[in-house]
Amino acid sequence: LDQTAVGMAGPHTALGDAIGLGIRTFEASEVEQRLMILLSDGADTASRMTPVNAAALAAERGVTIYAIGVGDPEASGEDKVDLAALEEIARQTGGQFFYAGDEAALSEVYAEIDRQNPRAVETVTYRPALDLAYLPLALALVLVLGIVAALHFSARRKAARP
Repeated sequence: LDQTAVGMAGPHTALGDAIGLGIRTFEASEVEQRLMILLSDGADTASRMTPVNAAALAAERGVTIYAIGVGDPEASGEDKVDLAALEEIARQTGGQFFYAGDEAALSEVYAEIDRQNPRAVETVTYRPALDLAYLPLALALVLVLGIVAALHFSARRKAARP
């Protein structure tokens, strides 16, 4: 998100088509949890399929959409925010609508979505049946004791010689 800028994808928004592409991506994958996060101002200016129809299709295919509205709700014209469309998309798919007026609010929204949708993560670890961490220490101790013993006996031999 740090590298995104308003207008970087072009002057038009194909929100319904983007939802359709997300549905197709889920169908091609083997993920069990089909959750889509839609970050948008809600304005659709170029889709072949309306966002509401795409949301209905998403619901049929088991995709839950969490819609996050961004932008100035007081704006007009091309900059107008369509929060009602985002609310409807989320409602149809069993998701939830959020409005994020600034970066801090957006972070809170992401944290809330994480809380609502915990994901089981499989962790694979390897632990040897026998803890071998002491072996290098034991080897060093035996080596030091061997050197001390060799020096001790060498000194005794030299002392015993006339």
